[in-house]
Amino acid sequence: MSRYDRFLAPHDPSSVEETVRRRTQFDEAMIRSRDELLSYLRRRTRDAETAADLAQETFSRMMVYRDAPNIENHALLMYRIAHNLVLELQRSGYRRHAARHVPLSSAGPLCADESPVEEIANARLSLDLLLKRTLLELPPKCRLAFKLSRFDGLTYPQVAAKMGISVKMVEKHISRALLACRAAVGDRDE
Repeated sequence: MSRYDRFLAPHDPSSVEETVRRRTQFDEAMIRSRDELLSYLRRRTRDAETAADLAQETFSRMMVYRDAPNIENHALLMYRIAHNLVLELQRSGYRRHAARHVPLSSAGPLCADESPVEEIANARLSLDLLLKRTLLELPPKCRLAFKLSRFDGLTYPQVAAKMGISVKMVEKHISRALLACRAAVGDRDE
């Protein structure tokens, strides 16, 4: 007896036959499901080469289970492995995308040809004050018609009904208010 004989299992011809039968069933199941697996992976990845690579990896990982006696459904196991490979592929894509991310703090200052925000805000505030002063100088009915139309969003007929005047008079009031606003802004620009 050699020194390695103690590591060998006793030779049982029925267990050898059972192993051969299981392997044959396994190999046949893999051959039958190859095209279907490729089709599944093509749908999931939308790329034939990636699908072929994942199918090859699926079959490679399935080989671990070739001699496993308790697997009832090889196809189900194969699809679970394929599904997990697709998820791994997606996760690696997310990781690659995240690795390319540059935080805004390390990007440096952003250059723009526009005025700083403070200048824009101050200009808008000045314009608002100018227009409010201009509107306050308008006659009360003219100011009310303009506010109802421009600020409250009423139509000319709605303004006319609310004020008890004609639509033509509403048009005249709003025209007068717009002319006053344009004149105020125009005077400021000169």
